[in-house]
Amino acid sequence: MNPIQAIKDFFGIGKGANMNTERPYWFRYEIEKARYKDRISRVESIDDYLRRNHKVLKIPSFEFKGHTFEPTRLVLQTLRSIIKFHSSYVCGSQVSITGDKEFVSLLNTIYKRGGYGKTDLEIAKDLITYGDTFEYVYLDENGDIRSKIIRNKDSYPLYDSFGNYTHFVEYWKDEDTRADHYVVYYPDRVEIYENSKLIDTKVNLTGLPIWYSAMEKSKYDKFGDPFPLDLIGIMDTIEALLSKLDTAVTTLSLSPLGIVSGQRMDSEIPTNIVGAVMNLEEGATFDWANAQMDRESIKLELDYVIQQFYAIACVPASIMGQSNVANVSETSITMLYQQTDNFARQYIAAMNEGFEQRLVYIRKLMEYNGQTVTDEVYDSISFSFNVARPVDNAADMENMQIQYNCGAISRQTIIDRSPYTTDTALEIKRIEDESKAQANSTDDVPEEIVGTETKKVLLDEEVD
Repeated sequence: MNPIQAIKDFFGIGKGANMNTERPYWFRYEIEKARYKDRISRVESIDDYLRRNHKVLKIPSFEFKGHTFEPTRLVLQTLRSIIKFHSSYVCGSQVSITGDKEFVSLLNTIYKRGGYGKTDLEIAKDLITYGDTFEYVYLDENGDIRSKIIRNKDSYPLYDSFGNYTHFVEYWKDEDTRADHYVVYYPDRVEIYENSKLIDTKVNLTGLPIWYSAMEKSKYDKFGDPFPLDLIGIMDTIEALLSKLDTAVTTLSLSPLGIVSGQRMDSEIPTNIVGAVMNLEEGATFDWANAQMDRESIKLELDYVIQQFYAIACVPASIMGQSNVANVSETSITMLYQQTDNFARQYIAAMNEGFEQRLVYIRKLMEYNGQTVTDEVYDSISFSFNVARPVDNAADMENMQIQYNCGAISRQTIIDRSPYTTDTALEIKRIEDESKAQANSTDDVPEEIVGTETKKVLLDEEVD
């Protein structure tokens, strides 16, 4: 083989690149390939930024009035707020499950016990932040179905030269012992290593961790492109402009230069001259001079950069306090959130695909526990995302009532879409129970007094 091609194959660049799982500790060499190291590098750079290590902190100090002056280094965590906004927008409200009534009720119980409301929010946050999220579904010691979200910087989803997702490696280094830890996921088993020693092997009841990937792809087209990378450069510019502006105000506008004319000063003018008296020769003058800053140009540039930032971030300006939305109609709100909705759809599509794979794993674990789910029941399940866009709930419910009266939608659809419903199956059961209770109560009352409030009260008293 050509030596250059051999190097490309080793690092996963050539078309013929593939992993050799028969090689001892093959996974240690596999995760060193360029495509995996490149992804981890992006993850670490984003983590570093979210930990407030911004470019603006590198602005150097300088000498001013005989002393070392520390310029303003303004760090804004706007990006963190935007990530929280988008993840809450997508999954802040629990995802609704619809389908076979009994199976939905069972799934809602599984989701509640497994804490999937929090899990789904974490998936949305990681997916938006890093472009990829990894979820492993398993049975805990009590037999409950749960999920583990694997840290992005520890995650190595391995795929072959044909793009097939075949293995998964979870790797981290212990900060105290400096030991290397590897958890290698095969479709049928999980191997746990410490350094070069296999310490445990477990049966894998589900399969490889679920791989959620954003629709926008990085240069390695299997990995999602992290959304924050579109914003970090713009935030650097905003922070630099604001920091320089504040420094300029402090050093120039708030620290004017003293100017003496008609007299020579043999010493420097004290910096704390306020309240002091200066003796000047006849005809001499003293005054303060301020530097003139082009504030309008600075403001113009800053406003434009901020405008572009919010446009790329797909966040309504009102969310970040940039405008007032009081008394805005629902149609106007829909227009304000159009870009946000378009952004959310990209991630909802990726999450929905992952949820369907989770459902496959849940079915496996249920069958492992002796609970059979038929294909018909399984195929009836679908997921609905309740985005957190402001709506007029009263008007929405009124419109659904009109559609129901016209026979255009069912009662269950109304319950599914109601902002006051969190568990559709449970709500339907409660309605049925209430209907049965009312029917039974009516059956116990003699026909001649049904609907007569006075006589029913008397009947109740006689019973007592």
